[in-house]
Amino acid sequence: VAAFNTVREMCPKAATAVAAVQSVSDSAPGVSPGFATRDYESSPPLAGGRHAPVVAVLCGGLGTRLGALAQGLPKPMIPIGGRPYLERVLESFAERGLRRFVLLTGYRSEVIEEHFGDGARFGIDITYSREAEPLGTGGALREARALLGERFVLTYGDVLRRFDYDRLVQEHEQQREQQHEQQHDRNCLAVYPRITIGNAELEGDLVIRFDKRAPELPYLDAGFSLMQSDTLDLLPQTGACSFEEIVYATLAAHRDLEAEIVDHAFFDIGTPEELERTRKALA
Repeated sequence: VAAFNTVREMCPKAATAVAAVQSVSDSAPGVSPGFATRDYESSPPLAGGRHAPVVAVLCGGLGTRLGALAQGLPKPMIPIGGRPYLERVLESFAERGLRRFVLLTGYRSEVIEEHFGDGARFGIDITYSREAEPLGTGGALREARALLGERFVLTYGDVLRRFDYDRLVQEHEQQREQQHEQQHDRNCLAVYPRITIGNAELEGDLVIRFDKRAPELPYLDAGFSLMQSDTLDLLPQTGACSFEEIVYATLAAHRDLEAEIVDHAFFDIGTPEELERTRKALA
């Protein structure tokens, strides 16, 4: 209550948005207050004694394509089936043993922080990296670097996919141990065969080209990747920038980006049409 009062004093509109999220979570019929009741086991150590990486979730976008449908909320906090959508995104990783999150927030970050806090009531651990001004995906990750560890899973707060993320991390960790003589670890980008437009080209198990301005390419990135933190060195030191257009493109050109081909089974809320489809499916 005290935290909510502080938000209300600082920003009346943001307080209204927080109240909307609280109302959905606390009073919607048949909706649990979170997913903390699930009996998740402790994250098992991976090969070589390392633990599951942090999941960096980009959730600072304005959601401008949704307009009034966003209800004045940060896009990932739009209610879907009586729960903020971001709950489902975090849950999809938590149920696979990845329960340490860094939420990269921007627009109305206080709404997200008020709802999730440190994540304890959901059985997860959450740290925040807040943008004071829009920095793009690259700038947001650059500012959060100290929180990410030596490698991290990157995803988006408006994309939901049920996937065996633990298997992906484990396989790459085992590969790292078997090829310890390599100077650096490989990075991995999930892609799927394009439906309408693409942005990636593969050769065997490698992404050899990434270009958002080439819709004719046969694959599209699927909204998550496993990255080494030193890839952030490819970004400019200041200013707004795109992680995808700089890092993915550079790694692909140097044949240092593996491909994980996935299916089309995912949900998105980036456009009014996608939001409606997702609401119908998850209601």
